[in-house]
Formats: sequence, structure tokens, C-alpha cells
Amino acid sequence: MKMAPLPFLLGVMAAALISVCVWKFLGAPVELVDAPAGKVHCVSYTPYRGSEAPFIPGFRADPANIDADFAQLTKITDCVRIYSVDLGLDAAVPLVAKHNMQVLLGIWIGFSEEFNQRQIAKAITVANANPKAIRAIIVGNEVLLRGEQSAEDLTRYIGQVKEATGLPVTYADVTHFWLEAPQALADAVDFITIHILPYWENDPTPAEGGVAYLDQVRREAAAHFPDKRIFIGETGFPSAGRQREGAVPSIVSQARYIREFADYAETHDLDYNLIEAYDQPWKRAQEGTVGGAWGFFTTERKSKFHWTGPVSEHPKWRTEAGYAFVFSLAILLIMAFRGGKPEALGGLGIGFGAGFAGSALVLQYEHSLMAWRTPLEGVVEIFVFAMSLAVIVFVLPEITKKRAGIAPLSIFKTLSWMRRPTRAGLGTALYLGLTQLAVTFSALVVSLGLSFDNRYRDFPLAAFAIPAVSFALLAFNRGDQKRAGTNRREEVTFSLLFILSAGLIAYNEGPLNSEALTWCLLNLIFVLPWAGSCWATLKGLVVKPAAVASTSA
Repeated sequence: MKMAPLPFLLGVMAAALISVCVWKFLGAPVELVDAPAGKVHCVSYTPYRGSEAPFIPGFRADPANIDADFAQLTKITDCVRIYSVDLGLDAAVPLVAKHNMQVLLGIWIGFSEEFNQRQIAKAITVANANPKAIRAIIVGNEVLLRGEQSAEDLTRYIGQVKEATGLPVTYADVTHFWLEAPQALADAVDFITIHILPYWENDPTPAEGGVAYLDQVRREAAAHFPDKRIFIGETGFPSAGRQREGAVPSIVSQARYIREFADYAETHDLDYNLIEAYDQPWKRAQEGTVGGAWGFFTTERKSKFHWTGPVSEHPKWRTEAGYAFVFSLAILLIMAFRGGKPEALGGLGIGFGAGFAGSALVLQYEHSLMAWRTPLEGVVEIFVFAMSLAVIVFVLPEITKKRAGIAPLSIFKTLSWMRRPTRAGLGTALYLGLTQLAVTFSALVVSLGLSFDNRYRDFPLAAFAIPAVSFALLAFNRGDQKRAGTNRREEVTFSLLFILSAGLIAYNEGPLNSEALTWCLLNLIFVLPWAGSCWATLKGLVVKPAAVASTSA
């Protein structure tokens, strides 16, 4: 072992301290408003578990699973909202009655008239067979938002269902589309059902201001429809996913919004439905991580938070701190055997860095488990995690060697080796070059995606923080950021794309999105190791043509 016992021991102590402090901070309980005693009015319900999804050919929900779900949900509510009678959901209606609950029965309306009439006929049959189990029928969900039918067609469908069942009937959509709809649609329904989701609004609202925003929208709808009761058909907040302006999905944010809203609803005697009972991983294919994280129960049917008392984002933070320390200890051992020979203070600094790196690995691992939905996603997550491990094995030890550390091969030389691999003694320089190319190319792909198709993409901060900072520190210790190099046009291209992406992301996301701004900062950190050589290359491209022109003259 190259590292002396004292620096190593100091490093271990520093890593332990950082691991505990980081996770104690992340897991600190937050005091929130308690939800009122009793049950919530209604919750959106879909039966899909794990990898189940509505688009799987031949899928039908297992009635036994629905029965088990209702046995759990009856402890918190007397009502569930379902969105169609297809895929086995028609079995939910008699099961609701079994558990002394009621259902908001949804009829899914799409483009096809034939499909719509089948849905309507089936729903009418179910409703007429179980009238006491049905609180109301919702004919269509956000159909105007999707542009699949006109308001006139919806009015016709609503009249058809109301005449056939005699039950209360409504239509559900975002408030904006209700306000622009013809009066005939409002006249056709028994009450107005609006969706208010502060996170998804055009001006995203954080959980702290979500209820105030909802109150404003509800009052606007009530003023527009003074003779109709306003029902909140969907409201809630996601527990995970990308930040939108100041709206940050988290367990604490979700608990804060739902508990504050429940208190507000009781105070204002407001009827409502919360979205949603259980996480739905299949929605991530359409809406990213956040799409599958609206449930206040996980897909394993475990509650995410309590309805009273403080809420912690990481209630098991002590266990996570232990994992972080194990990672950081492994990092210290790698650096002790493969790195330089730091003094006591150097060992302390290495320990602090290892502690933060270990915590980042735990965060990355937890996000990977959540994002791993398909085999392809699994391959991507394993590859990204392997990149972080490669950085730890090859890059971090070189940082401790200061100016004696080995520099990565340039992108040109690395690509040349990949085209024609040889057994030439490139050693660590090749491993560093391959790792840097893999990391920066992957980060650039993410950045370009966030620049041009950002709505449902996460900011993988934990996954790329270690590589970005590590290569920057390696370059700084060697002084590479000040040195000119040859064959560096690839680095110039990468750098310009990183800078362009950072500018576009900052412009698209705005100044309130701290995740986006941090990702932009990582983009610039990725560029730092190439600063000197890129400047020399760009300078050469300008000076040489000028010199040629002068000679010709």
C-alpha cells in the first residue's frame, strides 16, 4: 500500500464523517401540515403492477389483485376513480361494492367511433347492473386536450349515457379546455370535473404554492360556471422525476401538497379525487420517470409517507449512509494501492472526496433501480454505473499523483486505437482515454436530448458528477487545461457542443430550475480539461489562414 497509515486512517475518518453528514441532511424529517382525520374523498386507480401495462396484447387485470388493492385502499378512502371498463377493469365495479366503496366510472373516449360505442355500451351494462356502487360516470378524460373528439361529439356521448343509466354524468379535462368549450357541453353534465396539477401547468408551481394555485384556478372555474358544482377530478404531486422550473418532485413535496390540499378541501367543503393510488411504471415510457411516480403507494403497495407527523425524503438514511461509507472505503483502498503518497492533510482531503463520491454512487444506484423498466434501460443503467466505476479505478488514483499523473489519450488517438486495436504499451493513458471518451460522449448525448426534447428527460446529476469533477481535477493537477496539444479538433467539437447545450438548457429551463443549472455547470466542467488545447487549436485555425494570406500577398 502506497498511502501511509496516518493519511489512510484520516481519510477513513473523513469519509465516515461525510457519509453520515450527507445522508443525515438528506434524510432530515420535515414538519408538514397534518391531513384532516378521516378518509380522503376519492383516489384514481389503475390495476397495473410491476411491468404490467395497458398496451400489452391480451392483458386483463387479475380480479384477485384488484380485490387486494381495494382491501388496502378502503382504509384511506370510500371511492376510487377508474378510467375505462376495458382490460378487466369492469370487474372493479362489483368489487367496489364488496368493500363498501363507490366508483367514479370512467368511459375512455378516443378517435374511433366504433371503439367509443363499444366502451359506452359496456359501461352502460356495468352501470345498470351495479347502480348503487357508482357515484358518477365520467364520459371521456382529457379528450379535448388530446384533440380526439369535438365538444359537440362529447355532448352527444354524455346525453347517450345519461339517458341510458339515469346516473350523474360528467366530463373531465384541464380547466383551460373547459373554459373554452361551448356552453352546451357544460349544460349536458351534472357537474364540472376539472384537473389541476401544479407540476404540469405551463407555469409549473412548486408544492409549497400548489394549493394557492389550485384555489386560484378553482375560483376561476366557479366564476365561469356559476350554476354548476366544481369537482376536482385530478390533483396531486409526483414523488420523483425531473424538476420543472421551481417544481421539484420528491416524497416530501408530494406529502406536503396532498396534506395541505386535504386540509384546504375540508375547510372549503370541496369534493375531489387525488391522483393516484399506486405508482404506474408503465407511464414512464410516455412521461419519463415522473410519469410513474404519482402514487402515494409504490407499485409494491407500500406507503410512501404518513398522513400526519414529519416526513423524511430518506427515512432509511442510516442504512444509505452505511452503503455510502462502504463505497467510499473501497475508493480509498483503490487510491491507497494505486495512487500517490499524500501527506496527512492530503489523506484527509482524499477521504472527504471519497465520502462525497460514495454518496453519489448510492444516489446513482437508487435512481438506476427506479429507472430500470425494460431490458434496454437496464443495459443503459449498467453501462452508466460501470462508467462511474471506471472513473474511480483509473482516474481517481492519478489525481493523487499530481503532476506525475498520466494524461488521457486524446480523442483522436483513442478513436484511432479503437479502429485498429494494438497491444502497444499505452496502458493507463489508453484506459483513461477510453473512459473519458465514453463518459463525455454519453454526457453529450444526454445534454443534446435535454436541449431539444427536454419535457420528460431527467437530469442524471449523480451519474455524471463524479466523472466530470474527476477529469477536471486530473487536468488541474497536471496543468493540462493550460497546455496546447495536437490533433485536438475532436475536443473542440465536443467542447462547443457542450457549451451550446448548456446555453440551450439554461434558456429552455429558466433560472428557477436548480437541477438544470447544475447540469449546465457539469457541461462546463467537462470542457475544462480541454480548455488549453482547444484554445490553441482554435487559435491555429485562425492564425494559419491569416499567415497564408499574408505570404500570398
